Amino acid sequence: MLGCRFDAAARQLEIVSLPKTSRGTLSPLKELCRRRSLPSLLGFLCLLAPGSCGPAAPPDLPDEDLLVIAVANSPTHLDPRVGTDQTSGKVCQLVLNGLVTKNEEGNIVPDLAESWEILDEGLRYRFHLRSGVRFHDGRKLGAEDVVWTYGSILDGTVATAKRAAFAVVERLEAVDTTTVDLILREPFGALLADLTPAQGIIPRGATADEMNTHPIGTGPFRFVERTPETLTLEANRDYWNGSPALERVVFKEVPDSTVRALELLNGSVQLVVNDLTPDVVPLFRKNPYFQVIENPGANYAYLGINLEDPKLADPRVRRALALSIDRQRLVETLWRGLGVVTETMLPRGLWATHEGLEVLPYDPVEAERLLQEAGYPDPDGDGPRPRISFTYKTSNNEVYLLQAQVIQNMARQAGIAITVRSFEFATYYADVRKGNFQIFSGIRTGIVDPNIYRLVLHSTALPPSGQNRGRYKNLRFDELIDAGARQTLPKDRRPYYLEAQEIFARDLPYISLYTRVNYAVLPNGLEGYVNYPSGELFSLHRMHWVR
Repeated sequence: MLGCRFDAAARQLEIVSLPKTSRGTLSPLKELCRRRSLPSLLGFLCLLAPGSCGPAAPPDLPDEDLLVIAVANSPTHLDPRVGTDQTSGKVCQLVLNGLVTKNEEGNIVPDLAESWEILDEGLRYRFHLRSGVRFHDGRKLGAEDVVWTYGSILDGTVATAKRAAFAVVERLEAVDTTTVDLILREPFGALLADLTPAQGIIPRGATADEMNTHPIGTGPFRFVERTPETLTLEANRDYWNGSPALERVVFKEVPDSTVRALELLNGSVQLVVNDLTPDVVPLFRKNPYFQVIENPGANYAYLGINLEDPKLADPRVRRALALSIDRQRLVETLWRGLGVVTETMLPRGLWATHEGLEVLPYDPVEAERLLQEAGYPDPDGDGPRPRISFTYKTSNNEVYLLQAQVIQNMARQAGIAITVRSFEFATYYADVRKGNFQIFSGIRTGIVDPNIYRLVLHSTALPPSGQNRGRYKNLRFDELIDAGARQTLPKDRRPYYLEAQEIFARDLPYISLYTRVNYAVLPNGLEGYVNYPSGELFSLHRMHWVR
């Protein structure tokens, strides 16, 4: 198998024969090396591996008031009621505030609501808003803005997949200008987790088109402009929680992971969060001009399954597919240890996480037996023909495409043929939202409450009002999720979610892969960054340059 090697003495990059890594999987950087043109790789390796081409060079840093963040994809929609992709969420974290927010441990803390009470035996949540808060256009924040934001989701004014998350809310009432009540149909312990900046408060009367074109919020940064490749924000000097040190923040779409690394190295971008080729992260750790900040995360990687597909509707087939994937090897090789194999959507350490679930092993022999039992015999013995075949959709992000190809090779050992189809992100995401897939790869971010199961797997959360895109239906699972949500205290909710996770691990509506380790790469001199559980950008409010 071919790869590439930099000869420091000769100052040349040459194609060489590379040994395979464990069980034949190429490392991501070697795979990229195989695909890239020699001149670009020469510069990349010289910059990234100090000493191989002479002394390391520091990046050219911008003016002290600017921070450029490289993202793989532009935001799809800037209205928080509509946008559900990661980049849209990151923009909302800077432009908007929720009634509550998350601290760096993932706990719910006050935001626009400085306090709240739970009344009427859990059926009424009363929020007391901060006084003196203004939107970016100068309007005062009031209770009517909160009523509009959530009311427009509940009454269908805005078509959104988030509607299912608020199905338990019966109505909203503005008690006075700074007090608002959310009245529930039944007690709902997960309510606060749905009121963070991911569903931030917008001005009364704002439409989805208006928010997408020019979002207005109360956050530390205000929207300036958007081009096909960039989105620019500027500091909100009247921010109620203190003016940011940074004057401007630019989100720059850089689809190629190697180019993101190069732009970090030359200084044209200064922050990348969870979005580099895994092989590159250890090299940045060794670069004296950069810092890598790592923490356990709450981002869940999985394969989504279409349960209305005739083949995948059989749980034996889904289990066979899961058994054919060596997830530990996937984490150790492709992801270079930046993940932890999991059987549940919930992150380790969360009060509701089932830590005792049996780990599903890598077992291609058992996978073949299950396929045989399900009616998919081996058509040609030791020949190349598969027992069963699927189409796997992913974005054209290079690492996720490589992950799909690794899974494709693993599954082949169990007689499963996978055709990988990669798309530009907007096309891929549109297909996922419409249910136009057999298998797709996904990442769930921001998981801080087990009510995520209601949003993505409850039988009432079918699109377009929810995100149960694989159309999973299990009555007992629904009952447990509903019962857990009706409790207010975590200790009362936990038993229901433990059983629900056991059903999830048995039914496999998703195939769990791993929980990500969060990492951020940034140059020395950029201070104040803090990793939040799902890679949120809340700390940008406090970030600053130190020359």
